[in-house]
Amino acid sequence: MSANSIRTEVITLRGLVQGVGFRPTVYRIAQRHGIKGRVRNMGGVLQVVCTGTADEIDAFVGAIVLRKPIMARIEGVEREVIGTTVFHDFSIAQSSAEEDEIAIVPADIAICDGCLAEFYDKDNPRYLHPFISCTNCGPRFSIMEELPYDRNTTTMDDFQMCDFCMGEYTEPASRRYHAQTVSCLSCGPMVEGKGSGFRIQDSGRSRAEGQGNWEGDVVGEAVRVIKGGGVVALKGGGGYYLVCSPFDEGAVRKLREIKKREQKPFAVMFRDLEQVREYCLVSEKEAGALEAPARPIVLLEEGQGKGQGLGARDQGAGGRECRGGILPPADLARDRDREAWQGEGVAFADGVCNTSRFVGAFLPSFGLQYLLLDALGPLVMTSANVSELPIITDDADMASMAEGEPEIAGTLMNRRRIATGLDDSIVRSVDGEIQLIRRSKGFVPTPVYVQGAEPLTRDVMIFAAGGHLKSALAVSRGAYSYLSRHIGDLDRVEAEAVYRETYERMTNFFGISPGLAVCDMHPRYYPTQFTESLGLRVLKVQHHQAHIASVMAEHGLRGPVIGVAFDGTGYGPDGAVWGGEVLICEDAVFERFSHLKYVDMVGGDGSMKEAWKSAVAWRLAAPAPPGQGEFDIDLTDVLAYAEEHGTLDRAESVTVETAIRSDANTIKTSSMGRLFDAVCALLGIHSENRYEGECAIMLENAAGHMNRPLGELARGFHLRVAEAVLEQCRKARDERHINTVCLSGGVFQNKLLTEEALRLLRAEGFLVYYNIHVPPNDGGLALGQNYIGMAQIINEQM
Repeated sequence: MSANSIRTEVITLRGLVQGVGFRPTVYRIAQRHGIKGRVRNMGGVLQVVCTGTADEIDAFVGAIVLRKPIMARIEGVEREVIGTTVFHDFSIAQSSAEEDEIAIVPADIAICDGCLAEFYDKDNPRYLHPFISCTNCGPRFSIMEELPYDRNTTTMDDFQMCDFCMGEYTEPASRRYHAQTVSCLSCGPMVEGKGSGFRIQDSGRSRAEGQGNWEGDVVGEAVRVIKGGGVVALKGGGGYYLVCSPFDEGAVRKLREIKKREQKPFAVMFRDLEQVREYCLVSEKEAGALEAPARPIVLLEEGQGKGQGLGARDQGAGGRECRGGILPPADLARDRDREAWQGEGVAFADGVCNTSRFVGAFLPSFGLQYLLLDALGPLVMTSANVSELPIITDDADMASMAEGEPEIAGTLMNRRRIATGLDDSIVRSVDGEIQLIRRSKGFVPTPVYVQGAEPLTRDVMIFAAGGHLKSALAVSRGAYSYLSRHIGDLDRVEAEAVYRETYERMTNFFGISPGLAVCDMHPRYYPTQFTESLGLRVLKVQHHQAHIASVMAEHGLRGPVIGVAFDGTGYGPDGAVWGGEVLICEDAVFERFSHLKYVDMVGGDGSMKEAWKSAVAWRLAAPAPPGQGEFDIDLTDVLAYAEEHGTLDRAESVTVETAIRSDANTIKTSSMGRLFDAVCALLGIHSENRYEGECAIMLENAAGHMNRPLGELARGFHLRVAEAVLEQCRKARDERHINTVCLSGGVFQNKLLTEEALRLLRAEGFLVYYNIHVPPNDGGLALGQNYIGMAQIINEQM
């Protein structure tokens, strides 16, 4: 066949190619190039069938790759000549689910600049439409019921498009050409008000009649209630929020009572980046994360400036009171890589962030949030659920919660169903990178491609059960691992039910029938029990090996690597509670090289909330030298401070000490997380974890106060832990000739420790890797388990 002869090709594009406006883009490119044929979604890929000469099709494909939609990601282009088929035009054909392909599904996307401009344009038909969207933005996975991505496979199928929307949907020149979420005030989901605290309860359609604003409507009612110190429920794309003013201590207290959440900080939504800078320090990288289409919550340092920032109070020339102690003037420049604080924001209520020095800041994702922020300024916006339970997605469940909670004045809801609940993702800046702490909305279900797993064909499917805390599971096909939404802690039957539903949803959605299930070794963890109930071949993986494997999976490492896994708890094969581990990991196997010395702890896993118990245990164990394969952290100065200030002078301490000495109900642990708790209590900073990691957070806070003895002790402890990491890695390199280090586990959410350990290791020539795209905490375990399962199968096939 000559280059100038006419032929037909099937072009298959793989990657993030559905739900991002790719079909309209291909259509427009075909029109410009005079190409005849069709484009359609097929399974998880985009298929183009076109007729032309080889040169014409080459130019056409080149233009597609060059001009792909902003949100698209092409991971492969396959071309096959099939002969000649006569096409008279180019069209977007009906989608097909027949193809058995690896799907890359789009995550939910925040409102784009084009839609936001129309939202505020009084002459636009979608002026102030709360759910305005186009091919470049809007919900995706949260409304998808099955593949491929089309209107009739989403919950938007419940809404029949009006003539105006249908016109744009079928107009190739429109930004809403084949935009599956297209709607307007006349035909789309509308804001409805419910609740005894709302004087007006209607469908919000007065805007469609040209009123021009939301005063006197249900949105205006919500504004009135929040201004008056009330709490309102709001239905978002991935679930319900509870909303109140961050400036009203009474409103924040009501919110804590509703959620039964005593101390854990609340996230605050801001109108835009400029408003964030009035309250927080924001680096260039953090600004990019805030404005990214995923719209994650970004953990930012509170602002330091004329506005005094977030509940701080003047303390004269000697310093400024803040959470955790007196912050000296010298500390105002402790992060040199950040931009200068610019704002003079009014202080938030102390109850918003409580003991945390971070503000969980994020920006709006859709129009209704902008309406509220325009009227009220920054808002506390937290998931509607009782603390530690999954986010509420069902309208009836939200109505039931509101009926039982008189402090919820009303609910702003809509009739668009949520197919998959999604909490807001959480990120933070560390080592100049943006690291995920919770992976959910905006990132799920985009898969992680595991380099090194290429030998696996797409018929190799694995289920990875994840952890019991911060739970997220994963399913994989070939080298692609799909991590689920953040489910949360599995200590309640309601959370267990969501876990089971998530498994069914993920396997059905992606057409995955696992042949292997990988889970944690802990026999009492719910994911382990669930895995054993499936009747599949089961591979049980040690908790800390999975942590290190999650780093290896992200960075395409086969090993051997030195893995440093520090966290609060993990089941050890010897029956002890592990958590301060140095491992040698390679493919599917690991060896324990060394560990933090064992101490006897009363109560096992249950002691994690009571930091003072850890303090008693470490006070008793401190004089004993480390045994074979153990390392120690010098606590001499910390213990001297505790003795001088009587931080453990309590009757319960004597009881616990007696129990440990008599070996009554004790278990050995090497947990680094419990050591951080112990030091926090020994220094008298705090004695109990009211939420996970609180004592470690407060200890890191204290380490920033270098003009005070307490701050010096706290910082000195962090540095000694980092030095212990270096020492153990040196020993492993000397003995095993390994120069690559992986850091993971919840303790490495500590910014001071992580960055100091990185500095020390890099200075001695180590290649160091850590989690970026999945959390270092237990939310990333499923990826590590998936990796180990993949490696196991590859080894068996060799």
